[in-house]
Amino acid sequence: MQENPVSMTAVQYDLADLLQRAHAKIRGRNRADCPRCGGRQTVSFTEELFCCHHAGCDFKGNRFTLARDLGLAQRPSRAEARALHLERERAEAAAQAFLVLVRRARFGLDGLHIELLNLRDEAHERLEVNHDDEVAWEALAYTYSELPRIRAEPALLGEGRFEDRQAWLEAGEERRHEMTDRILRVDGVPAFDGKWVDVK
Repeated sequence: MQENPVSMTAVQYDLADLLQRAHAKIRGRNRADCPRCGGRQTVSFTEELFCCHHAGCDFKGNRFTLARDLGLAQRPSRAEARALHLERERAEAAAQAFLVLVRRARFGLDGLHIELLNLRDEAHERLEVNHDDEVAWEALAYTYSELPRIRAEPALLGEGRFEDRQAWLEAGEERRHEMTDRILRVDGVPAFDGKWVDVK
């Protein structure tokens, strides 16, 4: 008879219940305060996995490992250990793929930011020579209208909540513009650690 890869003791609890038993305060759907580092809303969780996104915090795992750490599950069998190992590998691969996408997007935005700054500086130089240079005035107007947007998106990708960063990466251009417009309206983004990142 094939062994069940999940302990019967572990499946008696859902992950939110286990997190509360570990002294993590649940904050809305799939978010919690971290009992290890004290970060506010830094823990995100699904039905099976949880992870604190605060830099340097190692509070992460799955339902079985948390149940085991709380003394609610026995030592895993070989089949359980193998299933947990594969699950951990899948989670780590997904996290690495997500980071690659974030870094790639930020790299592209950094390039646009530099281009806009160069265009702005060139426009100022042209206006010093000829104050009535219409092309320079148009370039200046364009750079000052675009710079806030180009600065807002890296703030979201760098320090925003996981779900907001994921939504931005999966969104089309129109939806990204809507998200950026909202950031600019409220002058900031909610960060992964529960704080607020000003964008001005």
